Amino acid sequence: MIKKLKEIAKIKFCLAQRVVSEQKHKTLTPMKLLDNNVIDGFVFDDKVRADDDTKICNGDIIIKRISPSFVNYIDKIDDDIYASGNLIIISAISVEPKYLAYILNQEIPKITQSLSGAKIPAVGRNDLEEIQVPILPIQKQKAIGELWKKSIELYKLKSKLNELELSKIKSILGKATNGGK
Repeated sequence: MIKKLKEIAKIKFCLAQRVVSEQKHKTLTPMKLLDNNVIDGFVFDDKVRADDDTKICNGDIIIKRISPSFVNYIDKIDDDIYASGNLIIISAISVEPKYLAYILNQEIPKITQSLSGAKIPAVGRNDLEEIQVPILPIQKQKAIGELWKKSIELYKLKSKLNELELSKIKSILGKATNGGK
């Protein structure tokens, strides 16, 4: 069976609004979303709409609305963190969230490629709502979602190891060229 995304998830578009609040809120911005499920911190902003529609929760899937090419699955997040403008929050309702994140990670680049003629590709509500999601048995969804998440974690660990090895080689070469000092 196949269902459309709009049938199995809640889709919330966080549009840029000039709401100045009395306090600054911890905010996730599009620039802080990186490939391979990396979030590069948060900013404190008093110009974000801080309500239930923009609050980010564990299990949510975050997509950049403009120039998206990947998704970010929120495994663990502090309370009271809000999405700024040009982010989309997708909350799974009747499927496993990690499985849905995997499916979206496969489908979002296809949407972006279809918009390649646009000056700045942006995902619209219709693009998302119509994404076809295969509905598999729940155990299979869990297994696929976990495998996807673990593969991303493995990639990040390998990247970190490569950085450490490169740093070690540079240090050894630096010492060798400076007479062992």
